[in-house]
Amino acid sequence: MFNIETLEIIEGDIPKRAIKLILEWATQYQNELLNIWNTQEFKKLPRLE
Repeated sequence: MFNIETLEIIEGDIPKRAIKLILEWATQYQNELLNIWNTQEFKKLPRLE
């Protein structure tokens, strides 16, 4: 589990490579993720290229 605002891990244990990929993707879409969280209007975001 990650904090969307700070991108820090809140809970859980995953491999470092996975963390790196998640942070790369979440950094690109942080504003969209915050908007989805605040409005609860869910939409599909692009995958990491």
